[in-house]
Parts: sequence; structure tokens; C-alpha cells
Amino acid sequence: MSSSFQTDTRGVLVPCAECSTVNRIPYNRLGQRGRCASCQKPLPGLAAPVEITSIDAFAGLIGQPNLPVVVDFWAEWCGPCKMMAPEFAKAAAQTAGQAIFAKLNTEVVPEVGQRLRIQGIPAFILFHHGKEKDRSSGFQPAQQLLAWAASALAGAAAE
Repeated sequence: MSSSFQTDTRGVLVPCAECSTVNRIPYNRLGQRGRCASCQKPLPGLAAPVEITSIDAFAGLIGQPNLPVVVDFWAEWCGPCKMMAPEFAKAAAQTAGQAIFAKLNTEVVPEVGQRLRIQGIPAFILFHHGKEKDRSSGFQPAQQLLAWAASALAGAAAE
């Protein structure tokens, strides 16, 4: 799976569209517009899924205070997961700056899926302020996924 945005233990790595310099946006600054450290041009918003590659990156991303995070739990061998990937990318593009869409391969970081008791994939969990707000599973078009996330956020705001 290729993704435009990668994670490390301290933030999301965002390449500059102008000079290709890779910039790190700390998790607690996601949702804010940054500038490239080299050319000072504005960095793009997270309009593509963010690939989570470690437990620390998962904790940092879902714990950031600014934006809700929808995590897609998937695996390379999963047919429905592969079908879901372009729909998930469409949803990420439509919510750039308002939410973060992230992908976690359960074969690469199995501890997170086990801890969250992921039973089947693709599975989606919406996190906000570090807390799980809702879950969904199975293939769904981008608009259905966005409607589910909006409903879950509305329900969480009412709590």
C-alpha cells in the first residue's frame, strides 16, 4: 500500500509540493497550517490517508487534540480491504483539514488490533480526543463512510 503521508514516533511526515522537502508536523499541531522548513511555502493538508506503522505513531495520532481520526484496520491479503482503499482515499480527500483518515495494517502492527479487539477487517474506528467514539466494518462507499463518521461525531458532541 502506498500512502502520501507516513508517520514516525513524533509526527506525520509531509512532503512539500514545491521543493519536495519532507517536513514533520508534530501530532499536537495537526490541523494547523504549516510551512515548509526549506522554502517556506504552505504545506498541503492531509488529503490522503496517513499510514500508521507503529504503536507509538498510533497513540500520537489518535491522541492529538485537534482533529477526529478515522482509522481503517486492514491487511494485504484481505480482498474487501483492497476494494475499500480507493473509497477510503476519496473520503480522506473530501475531509482534508477537518479530519484525519489513517490506515493501520493489522499484520504490521498487530498489537493495536489485538488491544482494540478487532474481530474482522476492514474495520473502522473513529477516535476524537484520544477516545473511541464509534466503530463500523465492511466495505462502504466513501459517502457512506463520511455519513457514518459525521453521525458518530454528532453523537459524541451530544454526550
